[in-house]
Amino acid sequence: MDVNLNTHKTDEDLMGAIKMGDKTALEEIFGRYKSRIFRFAFSMLRNRADAEDSTGDVFLSIYRKRHTFNTGASFSPWIYAISRNRCLNMIRKKKKIFFMSLFGTHTGGGKASVDIPDDRSTPSEEMEKKEQIQHVRLAIERLPYEQREAITLRQYHGFTYDDISRILECSLEKVKILIYRAKEQLRRDLASYIREESL
Repeated sequence: MDVNLNTHKTDEDLMGAIKMGDKTALEEIFGRYKSRIFRFAFSMLRNRADAEDSTGDVFLSIYRKRHTFNTGASFSPWIYAISRNRCLNMIRKKKKIFFMSLFGTHTGGGKASVDIPDDRSTPSEEMEKKEQIQHVRLAIERLPYEQREAITLRQYHGFTYDDISRILECSLEKVKILIYRAKEQLRRDLASYIREESL
């Protein structure tokens, strides 16, 4: 009855309520995850409008697929897996997967910033921080598609290797290889930038 009571419930508790048709619990899940799912969708789609559409579809899917959720499972990997599948479907429909997998191309659309500026930073420090973020972002976009997915889930969303294997629907060993190769490539790509900055 009181929406605030839901803040004391786990995601899995809320999902149990959603399975019973509780739309208030769905609103609470939406509040907890909308920003995270949008950022994840944007990292895959590189287009604000597509990411917004995908995010909305994810929460519709949660309600429609509520009875398929395993009560004993962790909710977070489940919702990210739904989001990933939705994004992949959108990419395939737009025939972008070939270019994204080969070149890590930025496909245009709106540029969304998910970084919160530090008010204590000076303008020059803020500019330097933005340049660093831009270099890292471009280096990540140049990664092969699967490596980019894995490193994004690990570094920006904090998932464990086990969670990532469930989200990507692949073996734990493959996840370890993807992240290792991604880190090695990023070190190589960013090495020259780091040397330039130190001059």
